[in-house]
Formats: sequence, structure tokens, C-alpha cells
Amino acid sequence: MIIWCIALIPGCLLCQEGNRGFTESVEEMLVLAEDYDPASLLEQLSELKEFPVIINSGDDKEISRLFFLTEFQVMVLADHVRQNGSVVTLYELALLPAFDRSTVMLMAPYISLEPPGEKAGKGYGRTTVTLTASTRFSQDENNTEGVRSLLKVRHERERISFGLTAENDPGERFTLRNAPGSDFLSGYLDFRGKKIIKRVIVGDYALRFGEGVALNSSRWMGSWLSSPSFMSGGSSAVPYSSSEENDFFRGISVAIGDINTGALLFGSSNMIDARPLYDEDSTATGVSNLVRGGLHVTESQLAARNTLNETVAGLRLAAGADRIRGGVTATSTWFSLPLLPDRSKPENIHAFEGVRLLNVAADFRAGTGPVLFFAEAALSLPGSWAATAGVRAKPSGRVTFNLLGRHFPPDYYAFHSGAYKSGSGSGNETGIAASLHLEAASHLFVTAAADHYRIPGPRYRSSSPSYGSRIEIKGEYLPRDDITMRLSYTSSSREYDKASETGTARSENHTRQQVGFVLNCMPAPGLRLTTRASASLVTPSEEKGYLLCQDLSYSFADVPLRLWFRYLLCSTGGWDSRLYAWENDLLSSFSVPALYGEATRSFIMISWKPAGNIEARFKYAFTDSDNGLRQEVKGQVRISF
Repeated sequence: MIIWCIALIPGCLLCQEGNRGFTESVEEMLVLAEDYDPASLLEQLSELKEFPVIINSGDDKEISRLFFLTEFQVMVLADHVRQNGSVVTLYELALLPAFDRSTVMLMAPYISLEPPGEKAGKGYGRTTVTLTASTRFSQDENNTEGVRSLLKVRHERERISFGLTAENDPGERFTLRNAPGSDFLSGYLDFRGKKIIKRVIVGDYALRFGEGVALNSSRWMGSWLSSPSFMSGGSSAVPYSSSEENDFFRGISVAIGDINTGALLFGSSNMIDARPLYDEDSTATGVSNLVRGGLHVTESQLAARNTLNETVAGLRLAAGADRIRGGVTATSTWFSLPLLPDRSKPENIHAFEGVRLLNVAADFRAGTGPVLFFAEAALSLPGSWAATAGVRAKPSGRVTFNLLGRHFPPDYYAFHSGAYKSGSGSGNETGIAASLHLEAASHLFVTAAADHYRIPGPRYRSSSPSYGSRIEIKGEYLPRDDITMRLSYTSSSREYDKASETGTARSENHTRQQVGFVLNCMPAPGLRLTTRASASLVTPSEEKGYLLCQDLSYSFADVPLRLWFRYLLCSTGGWDSRLYAWENDLLSSFSVPALYGEATRSFIMISWKPAGNIEARFKYAFTDSDNGLRQEVKGQVRISF
């Protein structure tokens, strides 16, 4: 009641610390998908937040850094700025063709409405160095304890830039094979031309083409059901600066032509983690499966480190006009050792086997602001074909509708795909999804979405064909610029094998329901309060859980300090009814801890900016649960010059 009363005090509109819609969706995806890993995506968003996009530059390349926007949206926004001048408010963006409130709210934390000015260090460029160190310690020793160190260097000029990422996860030795150094080292050199050759990237880079059926190493689409659009962002090759160690390309990419007509050639040779198989002489004869995560602490993790060489070569051709464009993509992949999955496990019956894979895909997008069509079909050899298609319609300024159908057979293979699906992996799913975004009344916005899918082949925890579905309903009320209230309901259902000692496993339906409420207000300049409550119910286990959380952030007026504080209470029946709570973290970092059992979590973080080009952050967090006390200390320094 005190928080509600404070919210009624007049306040001023401040920039949001994070994207509320997306962060909540990340929490839901982590609960619903056992194999979803948002690490690389969250790092991309953290970097965008650290270096906001200056949309009033009117530059296509600058605006396309918002990787979740389509080529059409980038073109519309750039043309609007060039023809009409600088954008003044976010409300102006929502009125543009192909834009709506949901898209604009997704953009809000990552853009700047400041007029384009002279960049610091013009002539020599701008260099940013970020050094981060963190450590965890608890009552019980485990392999995840130790110091995590991360160094990021980024230099930008008008036509050339370079970057370096060096990282050690907790418990990893500070070594690079037999020489001193970091466990993971990544870098790139990016050249942007003005004539025929538009961009050349040497080093590490990420690719995204079409709807991600064949290639989308950015993993943007994921399984975000209530997203503004099921259509993926623009096709692109961009420098890679994440610390995710396995899902990227290392080599060279060359872009020729412009956004409507052009070609992109790329080649890559990268050492990735895989589980090795040995013969009687202890000689590696193949790998059983690829390994994600990049953690190298235990004996098995160290054995999997950089075991497999992945070589990729490909070509992308694109052509079209303002209202329609399409492209053709062809890639070939070679492995230094054959993939030999364990066929005794049901989930591996349709797994890829061999050393070579060929992928061919064709995609197109057509329409204008009110109606946009998109589709992509792909073929893998060996394997089968896959396809996805959909429509995004905006019949009025208050209504946006999305519809998407997808078909991914169990024997369709693509190692860097990222199309819209309920789970990860490239195949084994057929379904249809729809969403509706509606401005139901003044200041009241409602989103309703549903997804129904069939999994035709065996998968983890399911040895026979199964079905699944999801429903999401969200309401958001903004009575004033400084107050937001949001209520959400999510229901997810999927068939899994029923536990049995003998005989063929029978399936049973597992359902998870979750309700959440968030109140966000700014009662005074520099002060933001966020109150959150959520509850979950899982059947047939009948596990229940609830979470109560209070966040506070305050920017001091007279000193260059900013303070964040959280106090959280959680009580769940077990892991299945776990709840996630996004929390503010260091620059280019993220934190979405899983909370279950009886737990209390709190943190305090301080940011100090003694000068415009220097920032230091310190964070202390602890979780007191049934598993004991777990503490975490983080420190970071960022210098720009």
C-alpha cells in the first residue's frame, strides 16, 4: 500500500533501465524450454544498451544495429529521418508504416533520440575498454566457484573498427592451450566501404539470413510468443563480440552491393566443443554430440574443449525492390571428425551422422506497412526439407496481428539455425502460432497469443510423438508517463514420458501456469521503484510457487553516483515450479537467476562516473536458500577515449 501511495506522487519520465517486455519473456522461455540458452542474445542486448543506436543519424547501417528490426523497418525509419528531420518522441515512431507500440517499446532501451553530433575522438576514432571480474562462493564447494574475468576492447571509426574479447569462466585455468592467456579469445576487424564492396569482416562474425531456417547464429527468434512480430530481423553479417564460445563463425565475410541487390560470401574454420569417442588405442574416432556452454572445469568438459574443427563456406544472393525482396542461401559444412550419435537413446534416432552437410534455402518478404508476408524454405543434404511462413497485419493503428506456420521434420539438419520454434535445435516440430496486439482503451494495451505444435520424433523426456501448446495473455496500463502496471498469464502444456519401471513408457500431460504482476513508478526525479509478484502452478505434480520482489534505483543529483537495490522472497515446491527474476547487472552483462525452494535473494549495485568517459560498477548479491548461502561479488571498470 505504501508503494501504491508513493506512485501517486507526481514524477518525471526517466529512461527505462531495461526492456520490460523482453526481459519477462526471457524469464518465461527459461522456464518453458529446458534447452534454451539466451546468453549470446542477452549479451547483444546489453551491448546495445551500453552503446545506444542514434536513430536521428538517418543512417541505414547505424539503425540496422537494432538487429530485431526488418530491412523494411530500417528503410522506413531511415527515410523518415532524412525527409522529416529528427524524431522527437517515441510516439512518433509508432505511427510509421510497419511500426507499432510493441515494436517501439522493444526499441526504447536501445536507442537515443539525441541529434547526431560529433563523436568523441573523431579522426582517431573512439576506443572503449571494459574490464570485469566476478567471483562466487558458498558454504559448499563446487566447480562453478572461482573468478570469472572478462576483457572487452572496442575501437570504432567511420569506416573501420576492431574488437577483442577475452574471457575465463569461474574455475577455468588462465591458459590458452600451452601458453598463458584466457580460456576464450575472440576478435574481429571490420571494414565498411562506400562502393561495390560494402563490408569486409576478418575474424569472428555472426550471420543471419531470411527467417533463420538455415542460418541465424544470433538466436534472436527463439520462442518469444508475444513478440511484436514473428518475422526475423534483417539479413546481415555482423562482427561477433559475445563470450558464447561455440555458435559463431571465424574467418572472413565479404558483402557486395546494397540492401536491395547484393551478395555475401563467407568462409569459416573454427574449433568447437564436442564429446569425443575413442578407440582401444585412445585415438579419437569421432564425436557423440556437440557441447554448448563453454565451461571447461570438470574432466569431461576439458576433454570436450576444442575437440572438433567446423569448416563452413557459403554464398548469399539477394535481390528485390522496396516492396518485395528475396534471397537464396547455400552453405556447406565439414567436420574434422564424424558425428556418431548414440542410437540407443530415443532422442538420437534422427540425429545427424557423418562429416558433411549441405544447406540450401530460399526466402522472400513482400508487402508494405499494413500487410507484410514472409516465408523461407530450406533443404539439408543429407536430411529433408523445412519451411516457415507467416503474415504480419496492421489493419489499424490500434491493432496488430501475427500468424506463423512452421514445419521442421526430425531429419532436417542445420547447425546454426534460429527460426521461430518452441524449443532449440533445427528440426522435429510442426506448428502454428498467432498473436494479437490491441490498444483496448486509452492507456490500456492487451496482448494475446497462442501456439500449438506437434513433435513427430522422439526427443529428451519423450520417446514417442507428442504435442504441446502455449497461451499468453498480457495487459498493460499506463495512466501516466511515470506509472506502469502490468498483469500477465502464461500456460504451457507438453507431453512427456510417464515414469515407469518396466514396459513401454506412457505419456502424460505436464502443464505449467504462471501469473505475474508488475508495478513500475517514478515518484521523484532520479528514483524508480519496481514491485513484482508472481506465482506458478505445475500439474500433475501439483507443485506451487510464489515470488515477491522489490527493486529500487536512485540517481544522486549532486554526485555522479547511481544505486540499485533488490530484496526478494521466493517459495516453491521444487525445481519444476521455479521462478526467474531479471535483475540489473554490470555493463555488457546479465543476470537471470533461477529461484526455487525456500529462498531469499538481495543485491546492491553502485555505479560511479567520475568523468564522462569513465565508469566503475560494483555489485554484491547473495541467495540464502535450502542449499545454503551463496554469495557473489562483481566489479567492473569501463574507460572510453
